[in-house]
Amino acid sequence: MSHSPSSLLTMLISSITYFKSVRSFQKGLAFILFLLTLKAAAQVPARSDSATAQQSSGSDTTMNAAARWYQKETIFLVGGNTYVKNGKPFTGRKMLMKEFSISPAGMNLYVRSRRIRNFTLTLSLASAVGTIFATTSKNRDNLRGLMWTSIGVGIVSSWGTAYANSLRDRSFWVRNHDAMLKMNAID
Repeated sequence: MSHSPSSLLTMLISSITYFKSVRSFQKGLAFILFLLTLKAAAQVPARSDSATAQQSSGSDTTMNAAARWYQKETIFLVGGNTYVKNGKPFTGRKMLMKEFSISPAGMNLYVRSRRIRNFTLTLSLASAVGTIFATTSKNRDNLRGLMWTSIGVGIVSSWGTAYANSLRDRSFWVRNHDAMLKMNAID
């Protein structure tokens, strides 16, 4: 019994549609590819011709003095409590707080971000304990409620951590801004 190529193709397509897992996999794969495309697009740096023109002009002494001051006085976070100032890495919360002493507003934002991060860490740990308890408990009546509560608390703690990171980044920006304003006060 021979079938035409078009009927074989029709049979193949109809058999694939019966497999829900294949459709689910295709949808999941499409979603993952979409997310990867968005991530790759977000990582492409924007090119600014005016920024390169300003960097290449070496005759402007004010720009060079500002660039030297910026390099010397600003800090950026590398990870945890490690930051870089003037090309040298420093570690420790006490050193970081000393750097923030020039900017009270930056210090307040940094302390606030640490408090939120500590609270969300505690919340996240409570969520993990709740999830483990719910899955290992022999009482299956409370399983669904505890599981959904733990997942909800985990989501809230993830949002809180993202907010704390945003505050921390803003605190560094404010501190560096205040360091640049200090240059104007010295002149």
